[in-house]
Amino acid sequence: MCLTIAKSRVYHGVVLKVISAPELARNLDAILKALEESGTTLIIRHHDQPAALLVRFDAYVAMLATMDYSGWERWIDDVRAAFPTTVFSPPRRPKSLVPAFIDPADIGYAPQLGQVGTSAGRRRVAEELASMGIQLDEQQLGPVYSLVLSLAERKRVLYAEDLKLAVEEALGRATPGRFALNDVQVNAQSGVSASAEVALSDEGTVKSGRASGNGTLDAVFRAIQQVTGVPAELEDFSLAAATQGSDALGEAVVTLSQGSRVVVGRAAALDVVEAAANAYVNALNWLVRPQAAPIVPSPSGGVIQGSAH
Repeated sequence: MCLTIAKSRVYHGVVLKVISAPELARNLDAILKALEESGTTLIIRHHDQPAALLVRFDAYVAMLATMDYSGWERWIDDVRAAFPTTVFSPPRRPKSLVPAFIDPADIGYAPQLGQVGTSAGRRRVAEELASMGIQLDEQQLGPVYSLVLSLAERKRVLYAEDLKLAVEEALGRATPGRFALNDVQVNAQSGVSASAEVALSDEGTVKSGRASGNGTLDAVFRAIQQVTGVPAELEDFSLAAATQGSDALGEAVVTLSQGSRVVVGRAAALDVVEAAANAYVNALNWLVRPQAAPIVPSPSGGVIQGSAH
């Protein structure tokens, strides 16, 4: 069996159809060479039929950084139309037809009435979390409620997923790592390499750095690595809508490796660049911790403390 590689500037994407391991192994060198030499997308054909769609990972990350979710849906439709015989089922979060929402005023955020945090609102958040099986003591509830109010300031309505992510984010911050993201700024213009500037706290000492890259996220990751000085390989990156609505939180998951050690970091934010940067920093924090038990993705998509396999 023979696979041929064709270049196309039309589509961006990932593997659409699994090719057998022997076939892939026989053609891997040619595929990798073509990807390295070209910034364009590669369509792999099998007996003149499209079998897979590949793109350089840095270009894929750059695409995600500027992608709106309606554009993502349109791209999926375009791919299905171009490759009608392939099996392409991108992961999607289940959404109810009429998602339940929480009015920010019900949790104590009503600035027009002079309310930005109330005892009743705090109790409402605790009750909502309890209904989802999440029990918090008063000490834990404090930072969670503060983060929920911060989300309410930027969102018209809140959903159950927002509260869950607030718990994960707030309680994750309660166990600080070596690095913490203070600020991230990006600059991307057509025809010019994207650049990013980050400011990080390294055990309390603020450091900053700037880097360029193939897309905004690549630039952000390079800038973070420059500031931290921690050598790590980016193994995988994913971005998805973590909550409902047009102002949904973006959930980023970053997988890094260092030798045989693999760690996973995750974060969520309204801004996808901020989410990706925090996920990268969180992964680095796992990487610099002393090795103990294996670090693996948790069922919720985060990490379980320890060292990697």
